[in-house]
Amino acid sequence: MFISDLELDKWHKMIQKKLPQAFTPDDKLTGEDGKQHPEGTKLLASFDDDPNKPMWCEVKGSRWNIECSGKERVYAVLMGSELTQIALTSAHEESGWKFVK
Repeated sequence: MFISDLELDKWHKMIQKKLPQAFTPDDKLTGEDGKQHPEGTKLLASFDDDPNKPMWCEVKGSRWNIECSGKERVYAVLMGSELTQIALTSAHEESGWKFVK
């Protein structure tokens, strides 16, 4: 299951008004194509920024993570045999998780 694009867009516009210092006008909610990573997308990051410690995951969906500060959008990912989550923003940032073809 994925958050709908309409719901994501609505939330992003609201949060840009609420927190303009963190969500600037050029802030990207999703990838270069303007979409979320589809189910089955493989992502790679380095543990502690060490390239010798790769961490792999596979996108299974997206959802809202409700915390005391409000909503955060996250990908539900399979890492090894464990289901966990990563922030949508980090999955689309240059310094975050990298898309692996």
